[in-house]
Amino acid sequence: MTTALSDVVVRCIQIGPIGIIGLGIAEKLFPFVPSYALFVVIGIVLAAGQLDLTTAIPALALGSTAGSLCWYAVGRALGKQRSETFVQRFGRCVGLTPIRYQRTTAAFQRYPFVIIACSQTIPVVRVYMAIPAGILGVSLMHFLPGTFIGSLVWSGSLLALGSWIGNTNTDPVVAGLAAITALVALEGAIVYGCRRLRRSRPEPCPRD
Repeated sequence: MTTALSDVVVRCIQIGPIGIIGLGIAEKLFPFVPSYALFVVIGIVLAAGQLDLTTAIPALALGSTAGSLCWYAVGRALGKQRSETFVQRFGRCVGLTPIRYQRTTAAFQRYPFVIIACSQTIPVVRVYMAIPAGILGVSLMHFLPGTFIGSLVWSGSLLALGSWIGNTNTDPVVAGLAAITALVALEGAIVYGCRRLRRSRPEPCPRD
């Protein structure tokens, strides 16, 4: 997987910042590859001197923000009723189950900027968070900077990790696969832990 991704990444990086922005947009619109896998590979390729990290990180964050803006527009266009139908039919394709959708929508009622920024550092969630933001009509003054800042933190951390791997004496393919596997395992452990925690919570007693 890492080798195939590297071929695509190299071609995009050779284009320059525009190619990096394109990768950021594709990561949001076509989330077939986890962002932590894609971004680590980008960092490994960057270590070969294709492009400087100080240029690549904001370009990737800008692309991620642009991709999120597309999902935001989808939420605004669909509206509440049609969006719920959309989630029921196609939400699972991007990891957005009806339960997650309802929880996300409720979370926006309080701290939209904080929720948006933090969501960009959570796998899967960072892809679909823009849909309920659009449905609820979250102000672009909150949505755009929140998405960009969160994406900057997420992409910067993973690109730095990939760049570090690329600059070591180990085989970058082997090291990249090891890092991606560790990140996948970490995500799985977090998801499993959260599910166990929810199941262990006592159900509220019914009121008379």
